[in-house]
Amino acid sequence: MGKRVEEIGKLLCRIFPRLASDQNFKITSKKTSDYNCIAWAYNIDNRWMWPNTGEHPFLDGVDYWPDNSVMRPTIENFIQAFKLKGYECCENGDFEEGYQKVALYAKPESDECTHAARQLRNGFWTSKIGHLEDIQHGTAYTIENNSYGEVRCFMKRVFQ
Repeated sequence: MGKRVEEIGKLLCRIFPRLASDQNFKITSKKTSDYNCIAWAYNIDNRWMWPNTGEHPFLDGVDYWPDNSVMRPTIENFIQAFKLKGYECCENGDFEEGYQKVALYAKPESDECTHAARQLRNGFWTSKIGHLEDIQHGTAYTIENNSYGEVRCFMKRVFQ
């Protein structure tokens, strides 16, 4: 990936200023539009995951949501989707041996989910950045910004 990695790294540090001081930040994949951050946190890497809001045609096999209902992309609906994978809400994103955690993000003035990140077995976090690359970051809070908002909910499940 070479020089492109360096350029993308600088771009991401402008978008997410806390990444510049995150010693655990690194780009971990090539750019892809195959999946989004929600799918990545849900352990899906071959299609986008988003609730059927009724605004656009919902194409099976292109988008995925565990419930066929038309719904808003609220934090509560994302919590319910992750519960279907065995996650339960928890207090924080601190590393707990044997558990995998996810963080759900929203802007302060909204209840709509904007991003999801997943904790890795090493305690660091991973995020899919839009249509760009996947990254590793030291904490869930490192990628809070005006676009993603802030961590609104942590969830955990036993590592599988």
